[in-house]
Amino acid sequence: MPTNKPSLPLPNPYLCSEPGSFAENTLLVRLPEIARRMIVEAQFPDEITHRLESLISELPEGFVPEIQDPGAPDQHSWSQYLKPYQGLHWRDLPFFVCENTFYRRILQATQYFQPGPTQFVDPFGYQKKLGLETSLHSVQTLAARAEAWLAPNFPPFDALTDVIETNLWSNRADLSLWPAGGAGTLSNSHLAQAAGFLVVNQISEMVSAILNSGAGLKRIDFLIDNAGYELVCDLAFADYLINRKLAGQVRFHLKAHPTFVSDALIQDVESTIDFLCLRQADEKIARLGRRLVQAVAQKKLVLTSNFFWNSPLAAWQAPVTLLNDLAKADLVISKGDANYRRLLGDLRWSETTPCEQILAYFPTRLAALRALKSEVIVGLHQDQLPELNRQDPSWRTNGKWGLVQVK
Repeated sequence: MPTNKPSLPLPNPYLCSEPGSFAENTLLVRLPEIARRMIVEAQFPDEITHRLESLISELPEGFVPEIQDPGAPDQHSWSQYLKPYQGLHWRDLPFFVCENTFYRRILQATQYFQPGPTQFVDPFGYQKKLGLETSLHSVQTLAARAEAWLAPNFPPFDALTDVIETNLWSNRADLSLWPAGGAGTLSNSHLAQAAGFLVVNQISEMVSAILNSGAGLKRIDFLIDNAGYELVCDLAFADYLINRKLAGQVRFHLKAHPTFVSDALIQDVESTIDFLCLRQADEKIARLGRRLVQAVAQKKLVLTSNFFWNSPLAAWQAPVTLLNDLAKADLVISKGDANYRRLLGDLRWSETTPCEQILAYFPTRLAALRALKSEVIVGLHQDQLPELNRQDPSWRTNGKWGLVQVK
């Protein structure tokens, strides 16, 4: 059974009030830009546009209000989440609390849970659809590689290493550090180049954890991050694990409602598989889609969601039922930056703190795959920090650097 929290003393959280920090920039610049972009692209009714503009005007000096979304399934939970912060300004919030509250307020403003024409309409649906459609060239390349991974002459260790590296760097699919096809697909030569940007590289340990299980692991769970091309990479990873019989079942843990613009929902997985199946002009893409349809039908790929993944809480504060469910997995693969922040509570841990000392609370084996887009990080060697700061002063947040960390 998991412990309630890390055994180490908990440090302070990252705060939006820290001058010059990534958190402050997010509050002052990034979040207002996201809301303004929604207003332009979604063409909401005037009343919704007005509510979004009011939300923008609150940042950063307005007081943090309670969530007022009558009948919403998470209304009571959010009342509890925000109790400690009543009377504070947005800029006084912990960074993780601020971001999650902002996205929940967007749902309140767009009446996502309220009966009417916008009920259950994803306010970020346009961006998600566009992101998937514009990554078609990358998806074509990925589908071809997915078939190569399954070829009997591809050594399992090499194939799984390639799968993991491809999946990791899909987390920076909206960036273009290395010249490679489209939205983040990297060739073998570019993957070798990308390895130099891993601040923690435990890919071999992760591969061994999967391959050295004899008859295969009974269950591998993914904490899913983004829709779009990254989600296609997650599905290709699941396809490989299932068809190579490395996992009896793969479970995707998804968000219960739209958040962080591109975070994936169950319907995003379903629509992405449909997108693959309908690409009849490219048989390899369509075959990947059909294999995934079969995996879902046979319950070898299971899609699940939980409102906890939309909360501002640390992973050690998860409901016991969720932690007990995760404990049934032989391995949990955490994708992306927000999930990593949740695992560490988005707290100011020393960068050299061993990750296993913090993550001892987690109920099973864990592997984190992440492109660095925020400041929290652990598991580094002391001599890494001066060189990273010299080589790239914004290495913590610009998405060019990554990690594969195993607990």
